[in-house]
Amino acid sequence: MSPNSSTAWPPRTLFFVLLAFTCCTMVPIGAWTGLQLGLLDVPGVRLAGTPVSGRYQLVPTLRRRAALWRSRSLTIHVGYHVFRPLPLELGWDLDEAAAQAAVLALGHSPNPLLALTDLWQGLFGPGHELAWRPQQTDREALTAYVEYMRSQVERPPVAGTYGPDDEPIAGMAGEALNTTATQRALTQALLQGASEVSITPLVTPPPPGYRRLDPQALSTDILMRTQETSFKAGTGRAHNIDLAAQAIDGTVLLPGQRFSFNEVVGPRRRNRGFAPAGELLNGELVQGVGGGICQVAGTLHAAAFFAGLIVEEYHAHSRLSRLAYLPPGLDAMVAWPDNVHEVAETLDMRLRNPYPFPLQIRATTAPTATPRTHRLRVELFGAASPFHVEFDFDELERTPTRVVQRADPTLARGTTQIEQRGMDGLVIARHRTVYTPYGRMQETTRVSYPPVSRILRVGTAPSPHTPPALGR
Repeated sequence: MSPNSSTAWPPRTLFFVLLAFTCCTMVPIGAWTGLQLGLLDVPGVRLAGTPVSGRYQLVPTLRRRAALWRSRSLTIHVGYHVFRPLPLELGWDLDEAAAQAAVLALGHSPNPLLALTDLWQGLFGPGHELAWRPQQTDREALTAYVEYMRSQVERPPVAGTYGPDDEPIAGMAGEALNTTATQRALTQALLQGASEVSITPLVTPPPPGYRRLDPQALSTDILMRTQETSFKAGTGRAHNIDLAAQAIDGTVLLPGQRFSFNEVVGPRRRNRGFAPAGELLNGELVQGVGGGICQVAGTLHAAAFFAGLIVEEYHAHSRLSRLAYLPPGLDAMVAWPDNVHEVAETLDMRLRNPYPFPLQIRATTAPTATPRTHRLRVELFGAASPFHVEFDFDELERTPTRVVQRADPTLARGTTQIEQRGMDGLVIARHRTVYTPYGRMQETTRVSYPPVSRILRVGTAPSPHTPPALGR
């Protein structure tokens, strides 16, 4: 072959060469143009693990993701204290605009090589995993919440003392919170997306030895627990609740001292000012003097229960009310029968103060915003915040109610009226856990509510339309 001769490509080969050249040039140009004009989106984008599909779904996706994040509280354990603030309460939030800008920036670089690289990685590579880290929007909010935690955790140490019979009452350890370290730990937990964080409080042992209390220096200015229940005003029951609340109001319990509800309130007699009212007797609602006093005993019992006091005598109601003012296991029944003269022979509710400082009981009644409804408030005050208490109960068994029919000559034969609605009996296991700086104490009490009969009054009187019987 001559050196000056040339070899021409066959037409078929030339066609495929031109086609390949066109694809290699026009397709990238078209893809880059589509990205720049917003006609094409980079696929495979995940924002903090959440897939993002298309620019038209971007804003709704971000809003849902941000709303879900804002609704999830951070569980903070500080010893036995538990706090569950929302991120916004700690001054942290997600920036939706910045996240949207980060997603839209993919494939929109003015450099075609970078834009096409984003597209290639989304189509054929591992995709794009973008971080969406929260940002602190209010430093004062974090400081304020940590200060609130400190107020709940902090407790000064209290020296041990002596009880009524000179028995030693152990001192109470103090607790404190390092606010700087706490803010740092919460910030790290939010940035890492953690759902829980544990912070160790600073525990200070009580002063050594035991000290005699100076009656002139007794302090009961810290609210340890408040419990409220409501009742209908303008009734004999309301009058009795007022009297019983006045009787226990202002009572002071020294360390180790016992409290007897019946001893403080006294017998329920008309000559002592108590009024007739409905009360429970063997599961039936009857008229008696002093009805309503159990509500005062139950409200005090619930306050003492959650304040960590020792419950030495407790009786549940003989009926579990549908409209109970307290959950099962917290109500209390007290009774002083007419033929009983000694407190020891009554059904009592007795408490004991386990703290090395005095406690004061405050009990008041007052109207509420609801017409003809008053509230009973029982407060316990002391020299330090109480131990943390948790309460729950398990249902052990149920006993079905039974129907009792009673003849009533005032009702026409064949008619019935409900005198008392029935209710199943209930047996529960009441659990209380008391957390102290040195550990936790657990107690379980079996509480029984007997079934309440459904009582029907059955008419026995002849109907006025019944013809008289013919005599013989």
